[in-house]
Amino acid sequence: MPKALAAVLESPRNFQLREFAIPEIGEDDAVLRVEACGLCGTDYEQWLGHLKDWGGGMPIIPGHEVMGFIERIGPQAAKLWNVKEGDRVAIEPVIPCGHCEDCVQGAYTRCRSDKGYGLYQNIHVAPSLWGGYATHLYLHPRTMVHKLPSQVPTDVMTLFNPLSNAIRWVYEAGGVGLGSSVVIAGPGQRGLLAVAAAKRAGAATIIVTGTTRDGARLQLAERLGATATIDVQAEDPVERVMALTGGKLVDVVLDVSAGAVAPVVQAIDMVKRGGRIVLAGLKGQNKLNDFPVDKVVFREIELVGVLSAGWRPTELAIQMIGESGAELRALCSHSFPLEQATDAVRSLGRESSDGREAVHVTLCVNGIG
Repeated sequence: MPKALAAVLESPRNFQLREFAIPEIGEDDAVLRVEACGLCGTDYEQWLGHLKDWGGGMPIIPGHEVMGFIERIGPQAAKLWNVKEGDRVAIEPVIPCGHCEDCVQGAYTRCRSDKGYGLYQNIHVAPSLWGGYATHLYLHPRTMVHKLPSQVPTDVMTLFNPLSNAIRWVYEAGGVGLGSSVVIAGPGQRGLLAVAAAKRAGAATIIVTGTTRDGARLQLAERLGATATIDVQAEDPVERVMALTGGKLVDVVLDVSAGAVAPVVQAIDMVKRGGRIVLAGLKGQNKLNDFPVDKVVFREIELVGVLSAGWRPTELAIQMIGESGAELRALCSHSFPLEQATDAVRSLGRESSDGREAVHVTLCVNGIG
């Protein structure tokens, strides 16, 4: 019997290639032949060991931005998902239970079962293949499966997950629409895709903040539709937003910065009375002290925490990639084979560089980047 090959995160910063049996399937599940898996900041945090006491811990097969081809599927799953063997599909990270309070209310990204791909089950949970850093992935009966167009290149198509996040965070959670003004703090892949989503939603003012090191990314933000960018190390971001808006401030601030807590405090002074701050950037061990609670209360500012996407944003992301993939391809900076998982994650975390800015990193398993 053929075996699946996977990059297992045995301990912090320690990948080992291991073989696993490809599971048999029943009536309602399937096996995916992984084409590729996108990486995000969570992958880097996981590799560093910051998530070892959360979710599945270690040893685990990472990878929650998975796409590929249906290799084998049971008849009930084929009917439920409306797919067949050979179809190209994308997989949502969360596996909803369908029964908890959040699931029955339609908010399955908050499912209380904490089941999913790449982060939730380690290799000791049968059948082990729960992550996209592998040649094959087991598809649980409650997996959320989306059909993908066949003509979009692999690396561009792996943008489906971060773009779906950006759409939810900007459009659904943030409420950005025609004529809106928004500050996006952090020009990583999700921040840059948030620019594209905000532009698509009709925002009139899109301001992106970053550091001096983010110069190339800030330029890319302008190419994608940002009306202004701010180097927070060269100028005061709050004063600059005040100047750019003529003192009106903005409707929404989306924080997707990694680790930094200063953007959260600055957001309070950037957003209008009754405005909204959407928090999506993970801060790891960094704590936020001296938070100006009274400002939030007196100005009736909304604080919204967001994590993942969901069905509708994922479908919208797939549609948007099909229509604007050529423009979005500028984000696709690096592709690595499965055997170079360590190089991929280090590149994402800016620990290594080949001279190009690492924005969207893809692990190409059975695809061409």
